[in-house]
Amino acid sequence: MTRAAIFDLDGTLVDSLPGITAGLNQALDSHGLPVHPASRVETFIGDGSRMLVRRGIGGEPPGELVENVHREFLSAYAESSLEGTCLYPGIREMLEELDSHGFPLGVCSNKPHQYTEQIMERMFSWVPWAMILGQQDSLPRKPDPSGALQIARRMKLPPSEIAFVGDSLVDFETGRAAGMKTVLVEWGFTPAAELRKTEAALVSCATELRRFLQAPHPGV
Repeated sequence: MTRAAIFDLDGTLVDSLPGITAGLNQALDSHGLPVHPASRVETFIGDGSRMLVRRGIGGEPPGELVENVHREFLSAYAESSLEGTCLYPGIREMLEELDSHGFPLGVCSNKPHQYTEQIMERMFSWVPWAMILGQQDSLPRKPDPSGALQIARRMKLPPSEIAFVGDSLVDFETGRAAGMKTVLVEWGFTPAAELRKTEAALVSCATELRRFLQAPHPGV
């Protein structure tokens, strides 16, 4: 039986693509680099902010350029992180329902921690999260399971009783490495056809996700 859930943030709980696109394009433009439409930026997301920048630059950019553009991105994203960012349909109702049944909830994101916290405080302050973790120097990025396992320890539950919910292959690999039930949502940044290649449970709406989390089912 699933007794708790850990969520990815971008593409899972919130559609943050407009703000990410604005911040990245501002950073690229400031260095005379080509900018990208949101549909392209969407394919860059999931492996942390440096990889986002590296993919945005394209090719095999020198490390110094990546670092310079990354610094500019972090500065720009501080202003644009909430630009157009919104909860996906049904997410609020799902979280309220789970919380009302005493379901421990956590967040594990590859978004830089300060911006993860910024969005969580602005958009999810009503949720009593067990723990919120974003990308930080002291913690390996997903798919390393360290963050997910740290949250599991805070919840005082074995990983096998926790669902790891995300929208990417990175999230699938994270949940599997942590020994958790992996659930992937079809409304995020990764095409559903790619998600179907995994062994994860797939859900197409927040109501379906809530039902899955509350249903008794064996296995990891």
